[in-house]
Amino acid sequence: MPGVQLRRLAVTALAVTPTPLVPIAPLPPGLVWVGQAPGVTGSTLHTATGQVRLRYSLNAMACGRDGLLTALATELDGRRLPDAPHLVRVTTAGAVTDLGPAPGRQDLVAGYGAAMATAPDGSTELLVTTGDRLRPLRLSPGPPAPLASHALPDLPYAGDWATDPRTGELVTVVSMAGVARVVRLRWDAATGVGAVDTTTVPALPPSSAYGGVAVLADGSIAAVFNRNAGPGAGAGTGRAPMGGALYRITGTRATKLADLGPLTSSDAATCPVPSPPPQPPVAARAVPTTPPPATAAAATPAPAAAAVRTTPPAKPPVRSRGPSPSPSAPGPTPSRKPAFVPTTVALAASEARHRIGSRYIPVVGALMVAAVAVARLVRRNRR
Repeated sequence: MPGVQLRRLAVTALAVTPTPLVPIAPLPPGLVWVGQAPGVTGSTLHTATGQVRLRYSLNAMACGRDGLLTALATELDGRRLPDAPHLVRVTTAGAVTDLGPAPGRQDLVAGYGAAMATAPDGSTELLVTTGDRLRPLRLSPGPPAPLASHALPDLPYAGDWATDPRTGELVTVVSMAGVARVVRLRWDAATGVGAVDTTTVPALPPSSAYGGVAVLADGSIAAVFNRNAGPGAGAGTGRAPMGGALYRITGTRATKLADLGPLTSSDAATCPVPSPPPQPPVAARAVPTTPPPATAAAATPAPAAAAVRTTPPAKPPVRSRGPSPSPSAPGPTPSRKPAFVPTTVALAASEARHRIGSRYIPVVGALMVAAVAVARLVRRNRR
C-alpha cells in the first residue's frame, strides 16, 4: 500500500540472548560497534558494558550528542524489511525504535558507511556514503529529510566513515596500492568534498574490508576489520574460519586490541562518554588532639594550708585603784568583741612579743631592783 511508505513505525525491539559468535574485548571509552556473524540473523551491539543481540541487521550507524545511535536497517529477524532501508534509533542498552522507511531510500539502498555531523545552523545530519556520493540526511530539527548530495573522490570501496570532531573531516580506512591507509576528506555542506589526505599504516591488513571506523576522544581511530572464509569453512572442511579484528590507529601505528569472530558486516561509532557523578565532599576528619602534659604545679594540687586555730590572748585582770563603783552608777559598758586578727598576723605578733619579752625581761628586772633601792635611800634621808 502506498500509505505504508509514508507511515512512521514505532517498533521497539528489545535485546535477546547475547551471541558468543562475536567475542567482545574491553572497548576504548565511547566506542560502540555492531557486527554480524555468518549464518546469524540480526546484529550484535557491543558497548563498554557488554554485548546485546538485536533482531535488526544494522549498518551505516552513527551516534548523536544525546548518546542515541541512528542507523539504517535492512532486515528484521532475518527477513528483508519492506521498503528497506528503514531509519532506526538505538539506545546503548539495545532498545530499537523503527522510524519506518528512510527518506530518499532509493538512493540509500547501497548505503553502508555513515557519520554524524552538526551543520553551521545547528541541525544534525547523518552523512551516508553510497558508492561515489555523500548523501546527507537531516535528522533534526523537524522530520528526517534528504539533502543535496555531493560527489566523492575516486577512492576504493570504503566500508564506513567517521567524523573527526576536532577538524570536521571525514575519516575512513581503505587499501591503496597494497597498503592500508587512513583517508581524510575535507567536507563542507556548501562547497562539498575537498582534497584528500592519506596516511599509510603498514601494520594493518592491506584490505578495504574495514566495516567499522570511529574517531575516539583522544584522536586515535578504532577500526573493525571484517574477515570471513565464507560458507563451508570450519572443522573437517580444510578451511579454517577467519576472524576479524579490532585495531586502534595512532598516526602511522596500529595496535590490535582484540581478535574477533568471523564477521560478514560491521559498523562503528563514537558516543559521548558520560562524566562521572560528582563525589560528595569529604568531611574533614576530626583529629584527636592529646592535651599537653600538665605541669607539676597544675597536676599536683598544692597542699592546703594547715588550719591554725588562734585563741586570742586572755585579758589580764584589771586592778582597781579607785573605790568600787556605787550601786547607783550605770551598769558596766559591754566589753567590745576582740577584732578578728588574721592567723598569720596573730602568729607574727605572738612571736614578736615572745622575742621582746625574752630579750628585755632581765633589763626590766634590774631597773625594778634599782628603783626599789633608790626608794629606800630616799626614805632614810627623810628620816
